[in-house]
Amino acid sequence: MALPPTSSTTAALVMGDALAVALLEARGFTAEDFALSHPGGALGRKLLLRVNDIMHTGDEIPHVTLQATLRDALLEITRKNLGMTAICDDEMNIIGIFTDGDLRRVFDSGVDMRNAGIAEVMTPGGIRIRPGILAVDALNLMQARHITCVLVADGDRLLGVVHMHDLLRAGVV
Repeated sequence: MALPPTSSTTAALVMGDALAVALLEARGFTAEDFALSHPGGALGRKLLLRVNDIMHTGDEIPHVTLQATLRDALLEITRKNLGMTAICDDEMNIIGIFTDGDLRRVFDSGVDMRNAGIAEVMTPGGIRIRPGILAVDALNLMQARHITCVLVADGDRLLGVVHMHDLLRAGVV
């Protein structure tokens, strides 16, 4: 039988890869350098893509005021399709958040849903991130906190929202 020399070609590939890695390490080539050379690749997206590149902004941000009813909040959640709404003052400072998970808890709480104000059922504060952090760090936070959406803020001022689906679309996951 005339079989190709598979073991010798494999050994040559291994040696070539080992030499390449040794040379990269000797020259101080980092994962960040690789990401800059290949921004569209998986590593590039993880090391370069920032929250402000993919967050929902402006009219895409679901938000209501503290005077809103639960019904108002549910309509905003439905219109904006992110499974949550921020509760903000007139200057877009974050007061709280109301999510689809909060809605399920309201069902179980005995609150009069027809007459409830959002102030009664919201989660005060809400988890926030800064716009300049890496998208992969936002993903890690969402996984650690078991949430699908996070508010993007500068201090208390709401700038945007990132949903897990945004991270999936961007190829971070």
